[in-house]
Amino acid sequence: MRRADLFAPSRGIRLIENETLSLLDRAAPFTRLASPDAASHGTAARLWGVSLPFRHEEDEQLHLTRWRGGNRARRPGVVGHRAPLLPRDVVEIYGIAVTTPARTWTDLAPSLSLEELVAAGDSLLRRQDAPRRRCDLNVPDPLSSIEELAEVIERRRGSRGIVLAREALPLLRSGVDSPQESRLRVLILDAGLPEPEVNQWILDPRGRRFSRPDLMYRELKIAIEYEGEHHLLDADQWHSDINRDDRLRALGWTVLKFSKKHLADGAVNASIGRIRTAIRSATASSGH
Repeated sequence: MRRADLFAPSRGIRLIENETLSLLDRAAPFTRLASPDAASHGTAARLWGVSLPFRHEEDEQLHLTRWRGGNRARRPGVVGHRAPLLPRDVVEIYGIAVTTPARTWTDLAPSLSLEELVAAGDSLLRRQDAPRRRCDLNVPDPLSSIEELAEVIERRRGSRGIVLAREALPLLRSGVDSPQESRLRVLILDAGLPEPEVNQWILDPRGRRFSRPDLMYRELKIAIEYEGEHHLLDADQWHSDINRDDRLRALGWTVLKFSKKHLADGAVNASIGRIRTAIRSATASSGH
């Protein structure tokens, strides 16, 4: 224990100096040292791979909730919380106690905006064939269900952030691939436009699946795609996107594409205006 290559991040814990540690490796000793402590809030969200705004991703402090006896944890680098968690609010996985995805989502509510909370909730409801999450807890999707989230909200009445969580719940949708897709959908609804379908297949005239837009108005033949930066950096992906859009247009679809800059604060009105114009044009043409 006195070796020169060990350091003490907190009392009772020794780690190898200069070794790159995952969030799981950093959090595990704390929950083992004090068994009533569970990784929670932003720490639990990052372990599960919940979509978070950048300011949370940068938070290097560990969030621990003490759920039985004693005061909240007080250690260097730790943000301690105290809450009477039920046994079903905590799971042990890979040797670490962590709050469930549903409980974690409600714990995040006080520190997130409505758009951010919807994005976080959507990320819990991803489809089973969604791309693998970049996180330490390798658990199949979906991580939770609307029913589980509703149950936690119901029994946490009066807790901080629950009013916002209750407002966000009916806005959650399954099948969303990115937080920016969630944000774009919320912006569309805030503008008073009809709600688009989320990640549903479009069939060609022979009944074959050939495109699944991020958002779409099927009857109006409007497809809305959010293009993350990886689409431009991956030549094969970019090539596939171009061919997909050309096939849609050949079938009479309008394809609207948006990037991160289109959703920046100063550009939102113009972006929503493009969607509104496309809806008006398609409505006039189709008679819907």
